[in-house]
Amino acid sequence: MFGFSLLKVDRIQEKTGVLGPGIRAVIWFHGCFRHCPGCIAAGMNKSQDFTEYTVDELFQKVASVEGIEGLTISGGEPLMQDLDELYKFLMLVRQKTALSVMFYTGYLLQEVNEDENKRRLLDFVDILVDGPYVEELDHGQLWRGSENQRVYFLSSRYSEAQDGFAQKKGRPIECKFINASDFSLTGVPPRGFRESLSRRMAEKGLIINW
Repeated sequence: MFGFSLLKVDRIQEKTGVLGPGIRAVIWFHGCFRHCPGCIAAGMNKSQDFTEYTVDELFQKVASVEGIEGLTISGGEPLMQDLDELYKFLMLVRQKTALSVMFYTGYLLQEVNEDENKRRLLDFVDILVDGPYVEELDHGQLWRGSENQRVYFLSSRYSEAQDGFAQKKGRPIECKFINASDFSLTGVPPRGFRESLSRRMAEKGLIINW
């Protein structure tokens, strides 16, 4: 019997309109080795609160969502997952659905291309956002945390969106209370947004758990 690794997932959101083109499902994979100052996922990456999925289980979670045009992969650092299992998952998405795939990684595209186990994943990716988060370069770029990060359109699916994209700014975000104190945020918030919101809510006697 050949063994397999489970994919570690922090959160799945079935529908959002703020992380890529159209309405998309989002998977945030758990864990990252970079510890970038100001990272909005720092608490998530330090936590041991995650769910493990087989490839088939995770695929079924995504495939069962109706009314979406794509899947966005984020984290954490997705490329810290078992790359064979991640490859199988992305292959299922490409072969068995019509969903586009947008993929965030702290690795540079050049680094991904230099490692065959990582590079082959790009066969299933339509949009890649690469590079680590740099707090000092956080100037409000669309879909990106900081200006050093680049957006690569790797397929023809969104070719019409490429013109002038590098200069586009504005980051829509979605916020909601899960219960009386737990708060979720989807999107790439402006620098200092969470701290500012937490402070303002605390002034009203409401403590937010991110």
